[in-house]
Amino acid sequence: MRKEIILAVAIGFFILATVLDYLAGPIGLTLPQPFVFFSKLYFDQYPLTAVAVGLRSIAIFLTVTLAFSLIEKNYFLKAAILFVISVLAVLYSIQQIKTGMRTTSLQWTLSIAHAALLLGLTILYNIILGIISGVKEKIKSAEENNHE
Repeated sequence: MRKEIILAVAIGFFILATVLDYLAGPIGLTLPQPFVFFSKLYFDQYPLTAVAVGLRSIAIFLTVTLAFSLIEKNYFLKAAILFVISVLAVLYSIQQIKTGMRTTSLQWTLSIAHAALLLGLTILYNIILGIISGVKEKIKSAEENNHE
């Protein structure tokens, strides 16, 4: 898929999530942690908000993944940076929900937490690419040494 299409999809998801948030209205909700929001209890009570959070999470995931795809190779470095970003995002979300702080709205806080979980896919993908790249380099250098 072309990067422009991914960017357009991410922007579309951000816009659609904003429209759904507007239609759903504000939510007054106290959660024990961000990851229980998609349980049946909350999903049945706040379906539009759940869809908006899901779309926004995917949009954040696509945006971060797209930004890191601009960096050539360096797969293990990308995986490490994405891991740190993911952990910090989850910790931020947990702190926002536990303390009742509202630096970001609850919808955005939930989206950030779930996008951080989705980043695990990109982290795993970069680790696999790093391993494959390393093996290819070893094979290539071994072949060059055999030809000499």
